[in-house]
Amino acid sequence: MVAVEFERFGPATSAFYNFLVSIGAFEWAYAASLKAVKRLVPPGSKLLEIGPGVGALLKKLISAGYDAVGVDASPPMLRYSRAKGVSVAGVSFHLPLRGEVFDAAVALLTLHHWGDHGPSLREVKRVLKPGGYFIVVEADQARMPLVGSHGCTVRCLRDVLSAEFDVEVERRFPLLFAVARKP
Repeated sequence: MVAVEFERFGPATSAFYNFLVSIGAFEWAYAASLKAVKRLVPPGSKLLEIGPGVGALLKKLISAGYDAVGVDASPPMLRYSRAKGVSVAGVSFHLPLRGEVFDAAVALLTLHHWGDHGPSLREVKRVLKPGGYFIVVEADQARMPLVGSHGCTVRCLRDVLSAEFDVEVERRFPLLFAVARKP
């Protein structure tokens, strides 16, 4: 068995993040992500959110008519997200889901937490239907260097995602939107 490193949030971080969500601190990112999903897949489609955190985007996806489920590794985050939608315990590099069932997957501000991306990308590819989309949204590190390791560059997203997917990256300050498609 290979040890895989990733970041998991504890109770204090989860409570703080839930507070930030409750005051609308990330509403703009949720709205932009939902808009990106709507451009690619119609309501009624099966969606996977990887790392839903407290479940704010997951709730918006479900409210918009998507058959959405979230997978998160943090038990405190799962407690919050389960109150807003369907979330299951799991990690990006070993998704507890059947293969080829999702029309799209979304990772909002989580890819930078994944550690070694290879195993996780292979898992995302495994659960997507042929032609399915993987939408990755990250802070634009080149335009916002203060985000440090909590963001990506266009090159980083292309290099990471192109190992498993056909990918296009779009800059919409302060975010990067990568649309990766399973061949």
